[in-house]
Amino acid sequence: MKKIALLFVLLFSLQANAGRNHLASTLERDVAQYRLPNGMTWLLVRRASSPVFFGIVQLKAGGADEEDGKSGLAHMLEHMAFKGTREISHDELWDAFVINGASNLNAYTTKDTTAYHASMPSSKLPLWLYLTSEMVKHSLLRDFDKERNVVLEELVGKMENNPFRMLDAKVLETAFKASPYKLPTIGKKGDVLNLKPEDLENFKKKYYIPSLMIGAVVGDINIEETKGLILEYFGQMPQRSLPDKKNPAESKQNETRRAEVHFDASPIMMIAYHKPTLPAPDDYVFDLITYMLCDGENSRLQKELVYKRKIARSVGCDSSTPGARLDNLFVILVEPLKGHSYKEIEDVVDSELTKFKSSEPDVHELNKVRNNGMKDFTFGLASNEGLATSLAYFQAIAGDWRYVIKHASIINDIKGDDIVNTAKKYFADENKTIVTLDK
Repeated sequence: MKKIALLFVLLFSLQANAGRNHLASTLERDVAQYRLPNGMTWLLVRRASSPVFFGIVQLKAGGADEEDGKSGLAHMLEHMAFKGTREISHDELWDAFVINGASNLNAYTTKDTTAYHASMPSSKLPLWLYLTSEMVKHSLLRDFDKERNVVLEELVGKMENNPFRMLDAKVLETAFKASPYKLPTIGKKGDVLNLKPEDLENFKKKYYIPSLMIGAVVGDINIEETKGLILEYFGQMPQRSLPDKKNPAESKQNETRRAEVHFDASPIMMIAYHKPTLPAPDDYVFDLITYMLCDGENSRLQKELVYKRKIARSVGCDSSTPGARLDNLFVILVEPLKGHSYKEIEDVVDSELTKFKSSEPDVHELNKVRNNGMKDFTFGLASNEGLATSLAYFQAIAGDWRYVIKHASIINDIKGDDIVNTAKKYFADENKTIVTLDK
């Protein structure tokens, strides 16, 4: 019996190694990195399975780069990028995309980045490059007040009427006192109301620069022809020095922090712990802990809270709230069932986290979560959108798209005692923030 178990573990490990090695060799072979003289980096992958491509321009600039009192600025600027330029009206810009087959045409802002993306027929690659370059280079702040009202409506809908977003914002505000991660990306209503066009212009001049931009195109493209088009449309952007910005250091927390959000909705609880971001070794360990606690019905918290004790409707974990450029939070979200208290939930969660401190997970559990993580990761890279977005994101955040390879390798080398040591270091009452939703 012991021999069979060992063979099973070996097979599991070999499968994980094979998947990791295949991912590494495939990406190293397929990804062409192209750096413009002005400092902008592009990542290109040819996939000729269908005559389409997905393109994204990602900026290493987001909500974390805003000055105090100007929260929501980066998100507002993202909205304004679709207003057109001196040469292209708002309607002409939108029509040029849609009439020429654009799908998944959108943009988003996080605490770490801002991104503009679309999927289009391969023959329209020159058009996508032209239009996107115009958006990031020459967009005008047309209809500023009107668009600000749109953002304010979005803020009310996504924040003030969404209990999960309200709780998330309260967690950040309570856990962080100095970090720019302390405010939601969409901003505070008072800050957004006071934004002026010159605030956006100054932010754009400072952060919309080639050395903070990463482009990625994945699909049925000719790599060398694409490089020429990129040079044509993005190569004329002037090179500028990086902003001189230092983020304030977050003081070490020395006691459990608690807060409440009052809203007429079912109970929700968030438990957060401060942790380092990549490339700290402990950050990789938290990725495994996330899977062990919350991934699937056999994960520790799902099994204990939802299926065994039947005291929670759902459980979720995130290992990098609200971003990954700065030290962040490991967050556990629980929806208690009616009749069960937050204290009851907290006691069970504490008990499960204490187990990490006292005993190593067995090899079978470790290999299972590694394998699940690897499958999720590779599945996410299977589509043009998934691969392009991941390459651009990790080039921006980690400074090298090869993080996707390195991550898989490091995860595979994490041992049981690494998890014990990390749990002891961070799962402490003085490092904990708890926010609950109450009517």
